[in-house]
Amino acid sequence: MYINHVALPVDEVDRASDFYVDWFGARVIPSPRFPVPVAWLLLGKVQVHLVRHPGPTSPAYHFAVAVEDTAAFEALYRRADREGRLDRETFPHHIYELPRGDVQMWMRDSDDNIIEVDHPSAAVLSAGIASVLKRWADDKEQGPWNRRASLFMPEQAGLALEA
Repeated sequence: MYINHVALPVDEVDRASDFYVDWFGARVIPSPRFPVPVAWLLLGKVQVHLVRHPGPTSPAYHFAVAVEDTAAFEALYRRADREGRLDRETFPHHIYELPRGDVQMWMRDSDDNIIEVDHPSAAVLSAGIASVLKRWADDKEQGPWNRRASLFMPEQAGLALEA
């Protein structure tokens, strides 16, 4: 397991993207189309997701843990469901399939903070979990750029193995 990304609230997505590109050499990467403007950037081997939310900070800000092992991901999902930790309020649904097939699940920690748990492939999930997945493409039209979005990138490969 490793940190996949951090989501940050910003007033203007383009201005914030330009800042991270200019100051830190981040690279803008494809993202799904969400209900609010977003930009995903790759900074080293960790993604930074910029989410427009002017005004008070949204309760939707979170960090993400990548769980590439299917059995471990499914065990986390079942335990979060059993213990009432799945976040069924902040996002339109608690578990989504992204345009390229990776999975986002949201849960709450013991202090009510959101943790996104990511898995690289909806196709390998058990029928029980796959049956509750929603697709971002069903909620929001995805253009060609958005359909290339993936939480799991070759540039991040091996991150979990590094010290």
